[in-house]
Amino acid sequence: MSGRLHISNPVVRRFNNLPQALQYSLIYAAALGLSKGLALVMVPVATHYLTPADYGRLDVLQTLADLLSILIGMGLAETLYRYAGSADNPEERNAAAANIFGMALCLGGFALVLGQLCAGPVSRLLPGDISETDTRLILFSLALCGTILVPLAWLRMQNFAWLYLAGTAGRVALQVAISVLLLTLGFGVTGVLSATLISAIVLAAYLIYKQYQDTGIRFDFTRFRSYSVYGGPLIFVGIAGFVLGSFDRWILADSVGTAKMAEYALAAKFGLITAVLIQPFDLWWHARRFSRLKEADGPQACARFAAIGIIIALFAALFITAAGPLMVRLLTPEAYHGAIDYIPWLAALAAVHNITATLNFGAMTQRSTWRPAAVDCSAAALALTGYLLLIPLYQAWGAIIATSIALVSRCLVTLYISQRILPLPYPLRRLTLLVVISLLLISLTPQQPLSWATLGLYPLIFTAFVTAVISSGLIP
Repeated sequence: MSGRLHISNPVVRRFNNLPQALQYSLIYAAALGLSKGLALVMVPVATHYLTPADYGRLDVLQTLADLLSILIGMGLAETLYRYAGSADNPEERNAAAANIFGMALCLGGFALVLGQLCAGPVSRLLPGDISETDTRLILFSLALCGTILVPLAWLRMQNFAWLYLAGTAGRVALQVAISVLLLTLGFGVTGVLSATLISAIVLAAYLIYKQYQDTGIRFDFTRFRSYSVYGGPLIFVGIAGFVLGSFDRWILADSVGTAKMAEYALAAKFGLITAVLIQPFDLWWHARRFSRLKEADGPQACARFAAIGIIIALFAALFITAAGPLMVRLLTPEAYHGAIDYIPWLAALAAVHNITATLNFGAMTQRSTWRPAAVDCSAAALALTGYLLLIPLYQAWGAIIATSIALVSRCLVTLYISQRILPLPYPLRRLTLLVVISLLLISLTPQQPLSWATLGLYPLIFTAFVTAVISSGLIP
C-alpha cells in the first residue's frame, strides 16, 4: 500500500517511473480531490435544505470543531514527525509511535467524557442559538477525530499513501451519503452532524486496529513528558490559527447575525480550497522534511522543496480566485452570491498561512516549540484586536483587513526566527518578486459573471504567472 502499484499496465508503469515526490503528491492529491469533491456535493444540497441562518449555525459548530480539535490533538502529529521521523532505528521509531498513539488515546478518552459533561453550558455560550443535541454530536465526533490524527500521520510517514487515500476518501463518502439522506428526510443540521459522527466511528475503529498491528500501543509516561514539552506549545499555535482563521466568523455572527455571516462563511470555505490544493505536496513533504534534513544535501534540498511549496500556494490562490466565483454561481442560490466579493482575498490569505507553515521549519527543529507558539499567539492577539475594532465598522471587510495584517506580520517574524535557528538557502528575492506578481494578478482577475470578455483574460493571467515562475528558475 505504498506509492507503487504492482499492476502490469502501461499507465501504471509510467506512474511508477515518476519521481517519488510526485508519485506520493499525486496520490495525496487524489485523496484530497475525492474527499473535497464529495464534500463539494454537499454545498448545493446543504444550501438547498438549510436556510442561511441554519447554514450559519452549522458553520459556528464547525468552527468550534476547528478549535477543539487543536486542543484534543495537542500537536501529536507534528510530535510524531519530530520524534519518530528523526529516530535512528526502526525499533526506536516504532516505540515513539506506539507511545504517542497511547497518549492520543488518553487525550481522546478524556475529551469524550469532558465534552459530554460540558455540552449544555457550551451550547448556551455559542452564538446563533445552538441546540444541546447538536453540541453533543459535534463534541463526540471531535473526541474520535483526536485519536485518528496520529494513525493518519503514521500512514504518511510509512508511505502507505493508497491506504491513506482509501481511509480519508471512504470516510467522506460515507459522511456525504448519510448527510444527503438525513437532509432529505428533514433532519437539518442535526442530520449533518449525525453523519459526521457515524463516519468518524467507522474510520476510528479501523485506524486504531491498524495502528495496533503496526506498532502496538504503549503508555510510557516518562516519554509523555518530553512529548508534551514539544507538542504542548503547539496547542497555542493551533488556537492562534483558530483565531486567525475562524474566530472572525463568531464575532461576525454576533455582530450581523448568522444569516448575513453565511455569505462570509461560504466564501471562507471556497477560499480555503486553496489550502486543499496545496495539501498534496505538504502531506508528503512535511512528513519527510526532518529525515531529509539529516542527509548530505539536506539544507539545500529543504530550501528547494520549500520554494516549490510556496509556488504551489501562490498558484492555488490564483486558481481559486478565478474558479471560486464561478462555482458559487453554479452551486448556490442567489442569496449566497454576496460571498463572491470575498473569495480572492480569503484565498490569498490561505496562501500566506501555508507559506508561513512552510517557512517555520527552523523553529520546528528545536526540542521545544515555544518560539512558534509565541509568534502565533502574538499574531492572534493582533488579529483579535483588529476584529473587535474593525468588524463593527466594516463587517466582513474589517475581518479581512485585520487577518491580513496579522498573517503577514506572522510570516515575516517566523521567517526571521527560523533562519536564525537553522539558516536555509532560500531564494528570498525571487520568491518575494513572485509573491508581488501573484498578488497583482489576483487583483486583476475578473469577478463578474462569465462572458467572452472575461473568459479571454483568464489564459492571459495564468500565462503571466507561469512565465514569471519559469523566469525565476525556481522550478527545476
